[in-house]
Amino acid sequence: MFRKRSKSDVQTEYTCSIRFLDDTESIQLTFKKDTLGQWLFDRVCEKLNLVEKDYFGLRYVDSENQRHWLDPLKTVYKQLKGLSKMVLCFRVKFYPEDPMKLHEEITRYYLFLQLRRDLHHGRLLCPHDESIQLAAYIIQSEVGDYDPQDHGPGYVSEFKMLPKQTPKHEEKIMEAHRALIGQVPSDCEASFLRKAASMDTYGVDPHQVKDQKGDQLYLGVTHLGIMTFRGNRRTQLFKWAQIRRIAYEGKMFIVHHTNSEDEDASNSKKDISITAKHQAVGFKCATAPGAKYLWRCAVEQQLFFTLSSSATVPKIRSGGSIFSRGSKFRFSGRCQNEAYEASENIGRTEPPFARTSSLPNFGKRSHPNDNKNNTMRDSLASESFKDEAAVDVPHIMVNNDSTVVKDGPQVSAPLAQAEPFEEKVQQVTVSSVSRAAPPQEPKENGQIVKDRAGVLETSIDETLPYEPNRTFEDSDEEENDASKPDLDDQIKKLEEEMVQPSMQKDLNLPSPAAAATAPSKTSGGKSSSGVCGKAVLLSLVLVLLLSMLMFYLVFFSPIKHPLLSNLRQHLQFLEPVRDFVGQKASLVGSYFKK
Repeated sequence: MFRKRSKSDVQTEYTCSIRFLDDTESIQLTFKKDTLGQWLFDRVCEKLNLVEKDYFGLRYVDSENQRHWLDPLKTVYKQLKGLSKMVLCFRVKFYPEDPMKLHEEITRYYLFLQLRRDLHHGRLLCPHDESIQLAAYIIQSEVGDYDPQDHGPGYVSEFKMLPKQTPKHEEKIMEAHRALIGQVPSDCEASFLRKAASMDTYGVDPHQVKDQKGDQLYLGVTHLGIMTFRGNRRTQLFKWAQIRRIAYEGKMFIVHHTNSEDEDASNSKKDISITAKHQAVGFKCATAPGAKYLWRCAVEQQLFFTLSSSATVPKIRSGGSIFSRGSKFRFSGRCQNEAYEASENIGRTEPPFARTSSLPNFGKRSHPNDNKNNTMRDSLASESFKDEAAVDVPHIMVNNDSTVVKDGPQVSAPLAQAEPFEEKVQQVTVSSVSRAAPPQEPKENGQIVKDRAGVLETSIDETLPYEPNRTFEDSDEEENDASKPDLDDQIKKLEEEMVQPSMQKDLNLPSPAAAATAPSKTSGGKSSSGVCGKAVLLSLVLVLLLSMLMFYLVFFSPIKHPLLSNLRQHLQFLEPVRDFVGQKASLVGSYFKK
């Protein structure tokens, strides 16, 4: 317990796998026990030749299928310790309020890839016509101008862009694609970003929660504030300026806000008094770690978009109770204002980079301006993307072992196979989401919002609710591993084959079905039994302390009170114990005097 760490332990290197937004080949990086998360993130950004890195982060999934952003101030080993697969995914963490303020085209391209994933997984929900236009921009960026010789009937079906893509959608996408002749990839991506940024679900990482009535809904955190979604409509918006405090307690995520009745506070000509009422709204998450993750995301988003300078970051703590100290959060990095200023001061020329194609063998119609804007050629490809095997977003990836090796003992953590992945689906039945209240006016801070242009009135399908495909980064690897029986399963299978049902009755052995259900029963009560045991232990300690205090007041205190006198008379049988304790106390006192 108290042994010092040897130099070999400190120098031991571990290997992790990094995945990217275009689902191309992943890379492997090594780190040591004292390596901070910021160092690993900087290495990834150097690999991508990315300078405007304040909007991105590395995300991973722990052993309990809970997502986390890699903390740059903590060691990588401490955060990934205990994972069977050290896999991190490069993702957009803060969606900028205005994507066109990003200085470099390569930064806008990575944001485009993230929004394309959001559209495909249903996180970027938008009206039918706008979803068709967004898909057409993707097709134009991928294959170039429409050409009947290269693009036969049904060519759009080879690209998966919408969550529930149908042949009718593909026909309309093809018609919209024909109208985009002449646009180069950079123009298509810029148009895609402008249109996507105007959506209500732009930048939403949906968290499934329940309201006070127990109805399921989705909660998102963006540059505007905290919003909720029911069906295909945004129902509530708590703006950052009106949020006073964000906290969590157990599974509850709590937002303390004010309802402002002043609709035009910036109008100085009208002297309108602001009548604000403080209210607290709670949302119940599925698990306590999920509530803590939602709290951290909300606090971090609020600080990034509202702070004028990162030098004035307050200390934030929440989740404390009698039995726990709670959690504290410290913001690191730059805020959005500082990131915008840093982007304006970038002095390097536009770096060349490679746009990866979902279908590399698909016929592409070149454009005269492609040489200027489309840098897919190998001669312009950056070193980190050369000879990449580009593949479709939902399809397989090619694994390439490019490990950074340093001197010292090597301990390679088990790496996940580079299989197709989508972030792990949390099953939500349609009835549970669509049973929300009938179509009603959306709300901002609990107030009805009328004639709001940004509210989703329609979606890809008129009856399609907001049901994002909330997936985890390494779900497919877990499923593939689950299909392969491990050693324990193989041993159980051999035991079942050796012990026939007739022998089970003679030996009074449990049936395989009973043995299979037994772990589930014990695992279900594991967490509750741990909490109860902790509460009982603390209760016993409290009772012991109170008993010692009472014993001192009765037998050793000089206080003369009728109640204490009565207690002394009734507890005369404890006088031998009093004499024993007094003798031991005097011995201890004399020992310390010497």
